[in-house]
Amino acid sequence: MRAGPSTGLPTSPAQGDVMQARWGTHGDHPVVALAPASVAEVYELTVRAFALSERYRTPVLLLFDEVIGHVHERVTVPRAEDVVPVERARPEDALETFLPYAPGPGGVPPMADFGSRYRFHVTGLAHDERGYPTQDSAQVARLQERLHAKIERARADIVEWEGVGLDDADTVVVAVGIAARAARAAAARARAAGARVGVFRPRTLWPFPDREVAEVAARARTVVVAEMNMGQMLREVERAVGGRAPVVPCLRADGQPLSPEDVLARLESLDRTGVRR
Repeated sequence: MRAGPSTGLPTSPAQGDVMQARWGTHGDHPVVALAPASVAEVYELTVRAFALSERYRTPVLLLFDEVIGHVHERVTVPRAEDVVPVERARPEDALETFLPYAPGPGGVPPMADFGSRYRFHVTGLAHDERGYPTQDSAQVARLQERLHAKIERARADIVEWEGVGLDDADTVVVAVGIAARAARAAAARARAAGARVGVFRPRTLWPFPDREVAEVAARARTVVVAEMNMGQMLREVERAVGGRAPVVPCLRADGQPLSPEDVLARLESLDRTGVRR
């Protein structure tokens, strides 16, 4: 997922960073990644990214496609006074007892402002509650467990998705970003021809909405994964579906956006092979 000029294949439309967003760091900590599908959502989810980052003291990635960077769309920007910023929790401890990484409510440590009287150490290494690097296995384990637990505990607040035509769908297309727009157009054409096709679009890519995908897949006959890579989200969908329905790829990775025609051709092929029936 890239937003830059199309001057070569590295900056052409693609969704090759799905797994890098989740696993691209050194360390096994969780990550939050949001995936807008329109110009308006780029604004909306940027605000949301800052809110989640402040609330849960975690990095949040915003992954949007190169195509969105070139789209001309009407956007209604909310008034500044209607956008209420989320304030991070700040410490109230005495200076001499303050531990910058001691868990607060929900496992989220209060965070002092840079330049304040509170002193804390910042490192990219596993650390103790003072913030100093440690190789003590018990402290490292506690840190990892806290980082994972705080995101899991807040999953209901973090994970968002959009469904179109899922109530009666026997075929569900899972797609994110600009690929989801192609999927929605293809689903509309398929429905006009009599096929019951719905679209499941994660707005939160990580944590992946696997429980929600599983629930939708339990009512479907076939799940199609449409993405602009060679099958990265596909594996997550297969894991979530867990054999409840066949999972069929619809992939494109040639530097061109996935089109409604690409998705529609895949849907039509399901009828020819009998998968959707």
